[in-house]
Amino acid sequence: MTARRRNCDVVIVGGGPVGGLLACLLARGGLDVALAERGAADSGYGDARGYALAAGTVRLLDDVGYWQPLAPEAEPILAVHVSREGGFGSVVMDAASQGVSALGQVVPAARIGAMLAEALAATGVERLDQTRLETLEAAGDGRREVVLAGPDGRHRLAARLVVAADGTGSATRAAAGIEVRRRRYAADALVFDVRSTRPHGGRAFERFTPEGPLALLPQPGGRLNVVWVAPPETCDERIALSDSERIAALQARFGWRLGRLRTAGPAARFPLELVRARRMYDQRLVLAGNAAHGLHPVAGQGLNLSLRDVAILAGRVLSARDPGAPEVLAAYAQARSGDIDRVAAVTDLLARGLPVGERFAPRALRRGMLLLDRIGPLRQLWAEQAMGLQPLPRRILRGLPAESREGGTAPTATERRGEGI
Repeated sequence: MTARRRNCDVVIVGGGPVGGLLACLLARGGLDVALAERGAADSGYGDARGYALAAGTVRLLDDVGYWQPLAPEAEPILAVHVSREGGFGSVVMDAASQGVSALGQVVPAARIGAMLAEALAATGVERLDQTRLETLEAAGDGRREVVLAGPDGRHRLAARLVVAADGTGSATRAAAGIEVRRRRYAADALVFDVRSTRPHGGRAFERFTPEGPLALLPQPGGRLNVVWVAPPETCDERIALSDSERIAALQARFGWRLGRLRTAGPAARFPLELVRARRMYDQRLVLAGNAAHGLHPVAGQGLNLSLRDVAILAGRVLSARDPGAPEVLAAYAQARSGDIDRVAAVTDLLARGLPVGERFAPRALRRGMLLLDRIGPLRQLWAEQAMGLQPLPRRILRGLPAESREGGTAPTATERRGEGI
């Protein structure tokens, strides 16, 4: 079919939380943005997961006006209880001791998807659903061309900046020739909801077991979202169990601190791997979110880390004359390197280096918990990292207009800077 051609400022490939939020922020800042997603517009609304949003992520969403629509369906995390199966030693971090109302919030993934769909419509972002990347042309004349194939034919979009936000298997990253370091963990995650006979009281639980970490995250209505990591063969067995048999196995691992557990939804399974891009950018192309770094879910840092990518990238792009200039992309990569390296190292250590079944691990894990529990500055550092309170360009993001570009009230990039692009 005949290709459609057009120029724009930014093309974002990948319409999940990372690509969707970035598209909204850049469009509100006056840029012409197109968002390409391989699924249908509402394909993420059936996602059974609950996203644990750290306090810093909640603050970011509140700064840009997107927390209020999520708040009614959010469950605050008032405390985090970390323990290990088969031994003493635990760490409890609570919101009151940190001087905050909540350490974070758990929000259904489907609700985040629906909120971003509404925001994208309000900001005038062009959505190209059910499209896939066909080719990525070399950069030239200040632009890079993306060819997308969809149900209505091909779209040729020449953009000053292309953003790869299409996940750990990013086709955009591969087309740009950016290699990755990949480690497939000997584990998968089962995700499902349960109810407990005792109220969860806003407590989140992370329990280290001989087969991997087990997390229970509080959700509205008394439910908890379970993320249960185990070797693939164990997941094979558990996914084949009846609901009652699976809950009995979970109860044996988790214990009875919340009373009897009962199933509250179907189980989904996710393979686990560590993915790190060898570089964060190419000519007029940049990586964000899982296209740059896919992490093990232990400690629940993946989405929070990715949304910090969004905040930093949006701040750099909206402050620049040319959104795809090499110095802009290099500055973004440098600004993100420390945070990404730190979180990737910690989650990889917890995933590989401290499984309770290893001979050295019970003693190391117990000592680590005792240090966190007894040394105030170390405990405070752990709390700040867990809450995601890293510096972000709040002044720029809080200053974005709420109105859509189509309504004619948002300033263009030129108007914001008072100079030519």
